Parts: sequence; structure tokens; C-alpha cells
Amino acid sequence: MVGLFSCIFVKTSSRSRIGSLHAVEIKRGMGGLHGNKGALIVRFRFDDSSICLVNCHLAAGQTQTMHRNNDIAAILESSTLPAEHDSTLCSNLFVGGGDGSMVLDHEICILNGDLNYRIDTMSRDVVLKAIQNNNLLKLLERDQLLVSRKKNPAFGLKAFVESPITFHPTYKYDIGSSVYDSSEKHRAPAWCDRILYRGPGKIKQMDYRRHELKISDHRPVTGNFKLRVKSIIPAQREKVWQQCQQRFEVVRLKVEQEAKYEIE
Repeated sequence: MVGLFSCIFVKTSSRSRIGSLHAVEIKRGMGGLHGNKGALIVRFRFDDSSICLVNCHLAAGQTQTMHRNNDIAAILESSTLPAEHDSTLCSNLFVGGGDGSMVLDHEICILNGDLNYRIDTMSRDVVLKAIQNNNLLKLLERDQLLVSRKKNPAFGLKAFVESPITFHPTYKYDIGSSVYDSSEKHRAPAWCDRILYRGPGKIKQMDYRRHELKISDHRPVTGNFKLRVKSIIPAQREKVWQQCQQRFEVVRLKVEQEAKYEIE
């Protein structure tokens, strides 16, 4: 693995609705010097909604949960995207008072990739037997990502949602076969390949599944989503804003008058 590669395909009919396209890379390999670990971040505006796509490859190794969590924190907390300085555009496009320089500033985020989280405190033979018996719940209870989300209040991916996993672990296979790692290392199977998302009320996952392609030691995972994007009509928005201000003023004067009577 020498880097990350992202492809985004757009229908010709939707091309004119996309703008403010930016892409950045965050290197986490070898102390931040190499891009074999890290993330590619692509963000754009679709109509008047901001969308951010994050392709990750986190630290490998059974015992490197903390390292992976630190990778996630560095990716989500970095301010590497160009900031928007127009306050009106910021309020139109971004959330939480953000200016678009960080991943979590965007209304809709999808984070995916080889996150490399493993199954803890369980021998390889026990994992294989659970898979054979289709006892995925037993394994998911020890999944490092799910455990981190449950027990670590500072974990960056607590801000994201992951649909229930109903498929077998996607790593690690002998290439060209359906046999889990039979090399000298005998790595235990794990759900390394994941898709998470955020955007309350704006994104819904329709499916989450793996595919039986055998050209890699991983099985690919896909997710289908429905997104709700907004279009702002400035004149109508200004009209509604004026109406809201007028109604607020009526309520403010009423509360002020009632408070005056109470004092008297």
C-alpha cells in the first residue's frame, strides 16, 4: 500500500449543480511523512448543501487501537480545507458555526476506507468458529471501533453513524480464495473495511454489504445512500427572515410588557 485513491462520478445532468470543489490529503504514515496511511478529503457544494467525503487508511496492527483513534482525531481536527470568509455563505453551507475548513463543518459527511480496526481479546480459532456459526454478535461485541464508540467519550467517530453490520468480516483472505489468512502470521478475521456517515435528517443509508471479489486480501464493502440537499431562493429567504423578525419583535414587546406589570 503506497497511497490512497478516490474516484467520484457525477451524472452529466447534475454537473451544473456542483461547485466549490476542493481536495486535500492528510499524511499519517511514518510520523506524517508518507501517505500510505492517512486520508484523502474531498468536499463540494451540491446546490446549497455542503458534502464532505473522507477516504481513510488507518494504522495497521492488532494492538494499535489508540494509534488508529489518534489518526481519526488528526483527520477530523485538521483545518486543511480552504475556509469560507463570507459569513452569509458560511451560515448557508456549514454547521456548528464552522467555516468549511474542517470535516465536521459540513452538513453531510461520509467516511470510509480500511480503518483497520480488529476484534479484541479473542483467539483466531474462536473468531473462525463464531463466523462458521454465523454468531456475528459475539464478534461485534469485541470490535475495536464499536467498543471505542461506546466507551471512549473523546472518540472522533462518535459523531458518525454506522449501519448495523450483517456480513462476515472482510479481512484477511488468501488472495483468490474464500479462506481466511493461512500464512505464517495467521491473522484473525476482522471488519477492517467500514463506512460511516453523519448529517441528521439529511442522509439515510439504504444498504451496507460486502461483495465476493477475490482479487484482494480484503472483501470490498459498499453502501447506498439517499441524501437530502437544499436550494436557497434568496428573495424568498429574505421575505421569511423579515417575517420572523417581525414576529420576534411582537413576542419581545409582549414579554417586556408582562415583566413590567409583574414589577409594578
